[in-house]
Amino acid sequence: MIAVLFVLIVLILTTTSWAEPLIILIGLGIAILINGGTNMMFGEISFVTNAAGSILQLAVSLDYSVFLIHRFEECRKEQPDEQIAMVDALCKSTTSILSSGLTTVIGFLALVLMQFKIGPDLGLALAKGIAVSLITVFIFMPSLILMAFKILDRTKHQMFMPGFQRFGKAVNRIAVPLVCVFAIIIAPAYLASNANEYYYGSSNIFNEETQLGKDIASIEEVFGQRDTYVLLVPCGDTATETKLSDELHELPEITSIISYVDMAGAEIPLEYLDEDTLAMLMSDDYSRMVLSVDAHYEGEETFELVETIREIAESCYPGTWYLAGEGVSTYDLMDTVTVDMVKVNLAAIAAVFIVLLLTMKSISLPVILVLSIETAIWLNLSCPYFMNQTIFYIAYLIISSIQLGATVDYAILMTDRYKENRQTFQKKEAVWHTISDVTVSILTSGIVLTAVGLLLGYISTNQLLAQLGIFVGRGAIFSLMIVLLILPGLLFLFDKLITRTPKKSREHKPAALKRRHRPALLRR
Repeated sequence: MIAVLFVLIVLILTTTSWAEPLIILIGLGIAILINGGTNMMFGEISFVTNAAGSILQLAVSLDYSVFLIHRFEECRKEQPDEQIAMVDALCKSTTSILSSGLTTVIGFLALVLMQFKIGPDLGLALAKGIAVSLITVFIFMPSLILMAFKILDRTKHQMFMPGFQRFGKAVNRIAVPLVCVFAIIIAPAYLASNANEYYYGSSNIFNEETQLGKDIASIEEVFGQRDTYVLLVPCGDTATETKLSDELHELPEITSIISYVDMAGAEIPLEYLDEDTLAMLMSDDYSRMVLSVDAHYEGEETFELVETIREIAESCYPGTWYLAGEGVSTYDLMDTVTVDMVKVNLAAIAAVFIVLLLTMKSISLPVILVLSIETAIWLNLSCPYFMNQTIFYIAYLIISSIQLGATVDYAILMTDRYKENRQTFQKKEAVWHTISDVTVSILTSGIVLTAVGLLLGYISTNQLLAQLGIFVGRGAIFSLMIVLLILPGLLFLFDKLITRTPKKSREHKPAALKRRHRPALLRR
């Protein structure tokens, strides 16, 4: 509810009609409701997906409606017929919106490759949500806008945001130095983003503001933070089991062991023991050893302890033992999700690159756009390293795909408008015209994504969701900075590569419309 209020305020400040924010939110609301209802096809979804899905869909897909309605207003200035103006707006914005939507969908779908199942859960729900938003923008929003354009005209107000011509000229003057700074920070940002410390398990998800967090803190204050491991070894060889127990007792972190050889002794025959008591320690095939461990649920020392116990068990029972416990599960989870990292990132980058390659008919532009947004991601993920913060690895893994999919839209819009302006202006003039043309649209979406992410970060008591929200909000800021300050300089410097790209005609109107309204279409 708070996020919707923030979005409403941002839209009021960045639009020129009191009714426009309501129209945009109606279209978004319908898409969010459809996506939430169709989640039933999965049977069940995780609480992270349920809590973050709708709010992320709101923030990520807002710009599609904003791009379309702003294009419609531009086309109406040159084409008095509203229906033809809408056709013109759709033709000119389809490439930007479709490219943005497809890259976002594919960025989320990359999470499906994760072995840790929260990735596919979140990825499928979010990808479906963006697809529904795209369908809504192309099918429902044009009709809604055409039905309400008279209300839009009657509720016009002065633009609250300033003009960005001066901003465009200022960025144009310092474009090359900014690109030099960008080139310098790429390597440090990448290295720092990969040097963070992580939580891999769920032991730190709830802080002391929640009842569960308070209870855990009270228990640990009295008893310390302890864990229990269970080691299963083949039964029948009490001598080897005794040797194993002795070696485990030598580890300072193990405070006690409950097992047959520790409680009864290897000398006592099994027939002398009560069957119910014996069943808790032995089965037909395995002997059970319960290890009380003075260690945290995760961390470097805990993982070293798990490795040591496994080495001792392997030396006594090669390939025939099993070890379980929260610290052990977290260690296994670390192995799983760290393998996911490279796979998911490469899949997301490759898929986004291919979509941009197909839609822009260029090799150089996808490289420029992906590098720009990836640098923003590295800057975002390097902040915890410099702030000496430990982060949840699952949030670290998810945010790479979310930020890439959500904010590459801004780069696509900037690039498409630059290519359009280059058909009229020299490259220097095209840069500042492009910045002044698209800054409001980009800021609208970027500020919403920032506000929604930070709200999720500072309101949620679930630390995983809170950290994911902080990453989303801070990542949107870095992406805005890269797109508005750095990308114009890159477009200027690589103009020859960009303008060599074959350009499709922007006029895709039906032949009948072209004949009837030809003067209005000859804009250049």
